[in-house]
Amino acid sequence: MFLNLSRNHINGSIPQDILMLHELESLDLSCNNLYGTIPSSMPSLAFLSYLDLSNNNLCGKIPFIGQMTTFNDSVFAGNPLLCGRPLIAQCQGDDLDQGNGQWQSNVEHENDDGFIDQWFYLSIGSGFAVGLLGPFFVLVIKKPWCVEYFNLVDKIVDKSLYMAEKMKKHW
Repeated sequence: MFLNLSRNHINGSIPQDILMLHELESLDLSCNNLYGTIPSSMPSLAFLSYLDLSNNNLCGKIPFIGQMTTFNDSVFAGNPLLCGRPLIAQCQGDDLDQGNGQWQSNVEHENDDGFIDQWFYLSIGSGFAVGLLGPFFVLVIKKPWCVEYFNLVDKIVDKSLYMAEKMKKHW
């Protein structure tokens, strides 16, 4: 379902009942006189793939969850009183970095200590070491396995060289 009500000089707010349009795929309410906040039910519109709320008088924090995370800042342009992600304008009460007075997002705070990165690289390194050194230690400890392994490698190399010579004679 597609709903384009742009440039219709509509006054009022976006109704909370917009959730009832659960199969809505496209909603264009741009260039109207809409005011108030974006309904908190709007992120529940799972099929919504196009949204344009630009050039209205909307205000408050953008409900940046669910389906709303798929839209960029141009969707909300021209609403000077809107704040929060994905806009640059932060809302009152958002995280404020104490040290230099700049706004910081929650994503930046999650990885400040690099704890996740350290565990990731440690696990990759451990897996590489075990995968590479594990078979080596088995072959060192089990001498009969070592002999059989290298006999198999010799047979494969001999067969490959034989096939290469045979192919060379045919061309």
